[in-house]
Amino acid sequence: MNILVTGGAGFIGSHLCSRLLKEGYNVKCFDNFYNGNLNNIRGLFNHESFQFIKGDVRDMTLLRESCRDVDHVFHLAAQIHVERSLISVDETFDINIRGTRNVLELCKENKKIGMTFASSAEVYGGGFHGESSPLNPQSPYAASKVASEAMCVAYHHAYGTNVRILRNFNTFGPRQKSHGYGAVIAIFTQRVMNDKSPIIYGDGSQTRDYQYIDDAIECYVLSLDMPSGEVCNTGSGEEYTINDIATRIIHEFSETSVEPIHVDPRPGEVMALRADIKKLNGYGYYPRVGFDEGLKKFVKWSREYSFESLGYMT
Repeated sequence: MNILVTGGAGFIGSHLCSRLLKEGYNVKCFDNFYNGNLNNIRGLFNHESFQFIKGDVRDMTLLRESCRDVDHVFHLAAQIHVERSLISVDETFDINIRGTRNVLELCKENKKIGMTFASSAEVYGGGFHGESSPLNPQSPYAASKVASEAMCVAYHHAYGTNVRILRNFNTFGPRQKSHGYGAVIAIFTQRVMNDKSPIIYGDGSQTRDYQYIDDAIECYVLSLDMPSGEVCNTGSGEEYTINDIATRIIHEFSETSVEPIHVDPRPGEVMALRADIKKLNGYGYYPRVGFDEGLKKFVKWSREYSFESLGYMT
């Protein structure tokens, strides 16, 4: 089976490429390094079943050529930053919506190609959500994901396109950049490791559902066997306060004496977000890596690899 991963040099995409290669698939990694990092995939170039294509999902000609012999596309390429979307609305819509439309068109043209679309919990707004919950996007980024999901559903019904949607809740683990919305664990770890206080917006009581990268990748692999039109949350089903996350990270660095600093809250920030993963449980999925275990793994990786030298702060 030949698989194309758009955004394959990114945090999640690179882990997905590695896992697919281990599963015996032929993998094409398609990325323009907008978010991705060459260091994430450097170790894959010697694998005989791996191919890298530098390209933009808005380039239909190159994308069509790259999909010529492909059986399935994992579409992860996107402008993923909520804050950036607030000031770069046109760019966000162009990359996220037009890019998704391009992949769907190729799947429409070639019925043998299946597609897994990487959406986001941002489509919900806030709260505890199952897949049938109302969508309440609160940023241009979230709106671009809602629009892209709608196109996936429309192509499924109108053209019989083989597509499923994964709504990812916050994911953390090795290779995650230490900046950007949703990357609080990487941000806090990088700061504490450099003996700087983690900065918490507001009182820190806001909660998030965090899944370790290995569990998130398991969900992507499972999606290969999901029926077309399926929509699934991927997350842990548990929530942690930002205060608790900061405390746990500081605890992992016993040599430091830093304490969190609280600053003004972000305007309009969602105060709670947790996944209902019952539907995913029905596919035999249950998270394998607990939060504390995952945090220890990430801190160990952070100690061994410099964020700066690997380019994860850019």
